Amino acid sequence: MGGGPDHHSRTMTKTVPARDSALDTAAHRQTRSARIVAALVHRWPTWLAIAFAAVLSSDLDDGREFAFLVFILALGYLATAVIDRPGAIWSVLGVLMAAVVLMRVLSGDPWPILIVTALALIMVGLVRGQLRRPGAFALQSPAMFVFGAIALGALHVHPDLGRYLVAAGLLGHAAWDAAHWRADGIVTRPFAEWCGVLDLLLGLAVLFLA
Repeated sequence: MGGGPDHHSRTMTKTVPARDSALDTAAHRQTRSARIVAALVHRWPTWLAIAFAAVLSSDLDDGREFAFLVFILALGYLATAVIDRPGAIWSVLGVLMAAVVLMRVLSGDPWPILIVTALALIMVGLVRGQLRRPGAFALQSPAMFVFGAIALGALHVHPDLGRYLVAAGLLGHAAWDAAHWRADGIVTRPFAEWCGVLDLLLGLAVLFLA
């Protein structure tokens, strides 16, 4: 008859593997979902940069208003190199941005103080030796001059040319960010990722939306 011990054994043999297979599938799906969530969380600088870019480009004029950002970001790298503390970049950038807002409220023109600050940091960095170290440290001074010239030049030429200069500065700084992300030095990788994505998106916005 079909209800004997052998029949029970065969039924259990068929049922257990099926149950194990279902459990393995569920566990695999959970593991894959966890990996996806972890990957998304790991890319938080990218999502933060996208949010910043959306806010900053929502009221885009001719694009030259981002000239100060090209200067400030290069100045942030320079200051962090002189301090020689990669993790300080977030605080440095926050202080610089707050200073720009304050100077605009008080005097209306932050550029003279920003330029003096950049020159002072270069002098301090050269005297103390940080900016004479090989590699990315030695490149911070030339980079400050290049990005600074682009930012200032964009404000003193025809608006159409100025827009392209700002876009070039932002896209160039995105490449600068990528190099620092790869080197994992001067600034932290999360900041380099955030800054690179922000520069790229704003540069494209200036090119195609301004």
